[in-house]
Amino acid sequence: MPRKPKFHEALITVGCLAVIMFFAIVVFDASPHIPMLLGCAIAGLVALKAGGFRWEEIQEGMLGGITQALESLIILMLIGVLIGVWIEAGVVPAMIYYGLRLLSPRFFLVATMVICSIISMAVGSWGTAGTIGLAFMGIAHAMGIPAPLAAGAVISGSYVGDKLSPLSDTTNLASAVTGVNVFDNVRHMFPVAGSAYLLAAGIFTVLGLRYAGSDPAVLENIHALSDSLNGLFVISPLSFLPLVLLVVCILLKVPAIPSIGVGILAAGVQGVLTQHVPIKGMFEAAYGGYLSQTGNEMVDGLLSAGGLEAMMFSVSMIITAMMFGGIMEKTGQMEALMAPLMRHVHSFGGLVATTVATCFAVNLVLPEQYISIAIPGRMYAQEYDKHGVSRRELTVSLGAGGAATSALVPWNTCGMFMLSVLGVSAFAYARYAFFNLLMPFCAILAAFLFKRKTPYQNMNPQTQQETL
Repeated sequence: MPRKPKFHEALITVGCLAVIMFFAIVVFDASPHIPMLLGCAIAGLVALKAGGFRWEEIQEGMLGGITQALESLIILMLIGVLIGVWIEAGVVPAMIYYGLRLLSPRFFLVATMVICSIISMAVGSWGTAGTIGLAFMGIAHAMGIPAPLAAGAVISGSYVGDKLSPLSDTTNLASAVTGVNVFDNVRHMFPVAGSAYLLAAGIFTVLGLRYAGSDPAVLENIHALSDSLNGLFVISPLSFLPLVLLVVCILLKVPAIPSIGVGILAAGVQGVLTQHVPIKGMFEAAYGGYLSQTGNEMVDGLLSAGGLEAMMFSVSMIITAMMFGGIMEKTGQMEALMAPLMRHVHSFGGLVATTVATCFAVNLVLPEQYISIAIPGRMYAQEYDKHGVSRRELTVSLGAGGAATSALVPWNTCGMFMLSVLGVSAFAYARYAFFNLLMPFCAILAAFLFKRKTPYQNMNPQTQQETL
């Protein structure tokens, strides 16, 4: 007969995973997938030996975790298709082209944040920072703007899409682990993320005024990139039609999968009609992504992205993370870890603060943003139910404490990626990544000042799930 694991037994699982993950990612520069699979094995062994669970029960938990993420996995695969087709059809190039035209020396920092935030809504944080973000770093150098400050603006803008775009992998992961519809997630995140965004934009505006005397000639690099995009694609306001249709679907509360499907089909037709791309070319972009071969490193790096194939890294990571979370939940190890923390939580604000702090701690110990969302998400889901708090609030806490803070940790995969593409360590740029810094504080402050009503308090768990 299985028994509930004790705190120290569950801590063995998490501690071993932390050590394996640290050495794999930080020391050996490996991907987090295999360490997470080893974590699943350790969680299973602890459940078998310490808890007396049968393999069938452990497998049930593992498969249950995967099943919960299936909708988000489908969405992620469609997102890969969408990005590849949108680039081929000129949608993403148009976003970049018109965004670049907004840039001016006086407001370089805030404009960098705004442009990166616009682009990140389509291509994500890493895609934005690794392409247009790199271009902004070169321009900042020419303007005499310190690299850490410029990197902070790039990263602040790049992570806006991670919070407010239904196309974001981390947004979909948070929705998967909590069971909240992705569009409900985005709508509920907007007040917190919007507040952090406006505050960060104000700070960058003030800081940028000291560099107002820079020579406008340095903007020639921006004009050269704009000319390249204009030469490769037929760019006009009509290029935004697939984006407009997607936004309309979101506003009409059309489910995520058909909404993205509309965006893909509209861009496919637009690519054939306006960009004169063969139908075969659209299929190739949908699967393998768009491959730019102009010889211009900046343009090729910016546009070579997307495709179903490119999303398999994220898909496989989510599957392994959900396997681990499913085992931990099914065998009671999550509950054992939470019990000491939850004994000290007596308010809605305290629950949110504890969740945010846990997500950041996971980013420090298990340096991977997917894990900082998946594990706390599975850990706290039932606690939010017990406290009568909607799981929509949990998605806000996961986004603010998990994804937003991942790039602030130098040894986190996100921090290491930013170092590799921007050439600046998180030790230097973290204090300037104002959006990322403000997100946790805005989420916690909102929880204490504007406590949400909790109409779910008297509902049974099944009814709570139906209301989500």
